[in-house]
Amino acid sequence: MVAKTDDRAFSDLAIPPGELLAEELETRSMTQKELADRTGRPAQKISEIINGKKSITYDTALELEKVLGIPAHFWVNLEASYQLTKARLREKSQLEEQEDWLEFFPVRELRARRCIPRSRNKRETVAALLKFFGVASFSTLRQREEALLQYRITPKSKVSEGALWAWLQVGDIEAREINTAAYNERQFLDALGEIRGLTAERAQVFLPRMRDLCASAGVAFVVIKEFAKSGANGVARWVSTDKAMIQLSTRRRWTDIFWFSFYHEAKHVLDSEKKRTFVDEWGRRLLKGINDDAQAEAAADGFAADWLIPPDEWATFVASQASSRVCVEQFARRIGIHPGIVVGRIQHEGLVGYASLNDLRRKFVWSDD
Repeated sequence: MVAKTDDRAFSDLAIPPGELLAEELETRSMTQKELADRTGRPAQKISEIINGKKSITYDTALELEKVLGIPAHFWVNLEASYQLTKARLREKSQLEEQEDWLEFFPVRELRARRCIPRSRNKRETVAALLKFFGVASFSTLRQREEALLQYRITPKSKVSEGALWAWLQVGDIEAREINTAAYNERQFLDALGEIRGLTAERAQVFLPRMRDLCASAGVAFVVIKEFAKSGANGVARWVSTDKAMIQLSTRRRWTDIFWFSFYHEAKHVLDSEKKRTFVDEWGRRLLKGINDDAQAEAAADGFAADWLIPPDEWATFVASQASSRVCVEQFARRIGIHPGIVVGRIQHEGLVGYASLNDLRRKFVWSDD
């Protein structure tokens, strides 16, 4: 029988080189003892090679070349092929043992996005998932993610851990393909200032510019369509010691949530906690960290709010008690942001109801929807 891997065929029958050596001796009417005498090897070792209990080493291959006239590379390649086939058969068994993980991951969504190929064979799907995540086993993946993210999912969040990992991995793959300068905090702050002026633009305009500005400061910025139940609005982490990344989801389409999430994650980058990854949902932490730092989250919230609407401007606006549509639009125009950001803020702080002024809160339509 022949199996396939990476579009290349390989035999799933592990034939030890000793079998071919035994056939060669029979053809030559040569006994194992005679071969042992001619090679200077103990008869027991020749017997163990023929019975598949010992491997053919380079030295033995050279001796067989001298005695039998068959090139050493033939025996070396035969041994290597035998050992590789045995390893593949062990891998096949290990993949079958991991098939239960297929229920853990959003396999259908990953196929639809062409992250993994379609296959009716569960074992091949397991192998494709492992290749997608770049790990040898799912237990290794769990250890890596838990060490990297330092979290446990809160019971009330209704988040699929597998969907979250898939969303994070898609973002990581895309972020690594973005060429960035070495991270520079001063330049990133300058970029954040320029990006704020883009909040009134449409996504087709601001997204390419945001990516360029962030990349020039050493931050890869990506927007990745959410997976069902992946839960997160945004994540900030470090791809390398001099390259950070901010990943936002399309699950919350409102203008104010998008921009708040971006500046919230930007604060985590500025804090330069290179050993931690922050995964956030609007209004609260999606994931409760083992060493959860409430102050860091509060600081990120405050940074986002103050960067979008300067505190003194906000205080003046609140004091005026002006919350009509016209007042919101005029205020937003004066401070240079999208009016939906102002609406989100006054709704969040209870100055108006959540049903008020929603026509000013633009909803994004993402190109991959």
